[in-house]
Amino acid sequence: MSTLPTGYQLVTDIPDDRYGEWLDCWLGAFGNPVSADPEILEFYRRTHPSDRAVAVADDDRYVATNTALDRELVLPGGNTVPAAACTGGSAHPVVARRGLLRATVAHLNQRAVDEGKAIVVGGASEWPIYGRFGSGPATWSDAVEFDVRAVGLRADVPGRDLRPRRIDGTQARDLGYKLYSQQAAQTPGEVLTPSCYWDRLAGDPASGALEEALALSAPGYGPRHCAAIEDRGLVTYRIMPDWTAESAPQSKLHVIDFLAADQEAEGALWRHLFSVDLVREIDVWRMPVDSPLRWWVDDARRMRVRRQDALWIRPLDVPRLLRTRGWACDGVLTLTVHDPEGLAAGTFRLEVTDGHATCEPVTAAADLEMGVGALAVILLGGTPAAALTRAGRISAPDARKVQLWDAMAAPERTPYISYWF
Repeated sequence: MSTLPTGYQLVTDIPDDRYGEWLDCWLGAFGNPVSADPEILEFYRRTHPSDRAVAVADDDRYVATNTALDRELVLPGGNTVPAAACTGGSAHPVVARRGLLRATVAHLNQRAVDEGKAIVVGGASEWPIYGRFGSGPATWSDAVEFDVRAVGLRADVPGRDLRPRRIDGTQARDLGYKLYSQQAAQTPGEVLTPSCYWDRLAGDPASGALEEALALSAPGYGPRHCAAIEDRGLVTYRIMPDWTAESAPQSKLHVIDFLAADQEAEGALWRHLFSVDLVREIDVWRMPVDSPLRWWVDDARRMRVRRQDALWIRPLDVPRLLRTRGWACDGVLTLTVHDPEGLAAGTFRLEVTDGHATCEPVTAAADLEMGVGALAVILLGGTPAAALTRAGRISAPDARKVQLWDAMAAPERTPYISYWF
């Protein structure tokens, strides 16, 4: 367990009357304190309860924060495992690099073990931070931006006969949560969030403050629009109005939520977005890397795409994780996992027969040897073990064992997280 420098105290019980201070310490580190807005404060009280939060205090002031929520991680095959969903990691600039964040992470990791969690999951504001603690990027997403006219939409995109309808308020909230729950349950890498996260769609559509605090949108955009395709699809977006010097429209449409139960609904949603009047550019901050959109446009080269790391995970209970996830084919492998914290260290024999996996500690020689952070990267199948072997992050005396892992670990679809916690 990491210790704090003299003069700092770990606070594991955040009083209700200091929750706003804790929240401002967290979001203020990212330049966006929000406790003065009662709507945002109450939203965070529901989604990030104080009994899961921790802080580091200096003379009774909060100078660092963290929290780990009770969640479930969807694994390949559709099974879930209990996860500690860590977010809110921050340290005031005047106390940076003093080990305060490390102390909160160590505390939350141990709490997760004590609570029987199989894994810790979270996002990383900067790449170098969480690899130090045994985490690795397990899912990826694409940030996409394009000129609607230059890219174009093919005539054979599905959903031609489906028409969108405008919804808002509780209708949008309820449909959003329904579709999200259906979609997330089938997608490895999703961290299942409760219905209260969708309360934001029932709020004032003219205000973008909550979505900005949640890193879903940016300042300068107009009111939120919600368009539904029957009960099969929902897209929410905001438009930033703009005009050229010649008074030609060149507005930008920013997609916030995109949920579709089937291919036809997905195509119909894109048909709607490409048809919105006065819009020249569409901007999607997070899109699955296996989205069909690039195959539905006339010219995918005109799309500006940036691949980015998304969900970082930190295995705790390796046998449980390997027994619970689905496997694409049968096989036997022995893995050695190194973990400086000792939480996931060991040598484990994985055997998959007729789709059923067993995994137990053994003392045999390893087919694959890696650090816990490398296991995190390959666990969901989003990155092949062959890539980490070439990078020197995985050691394998027999290259065929690397190929076997990749064949066994291939997921039914590319891992993705659609809604952050």
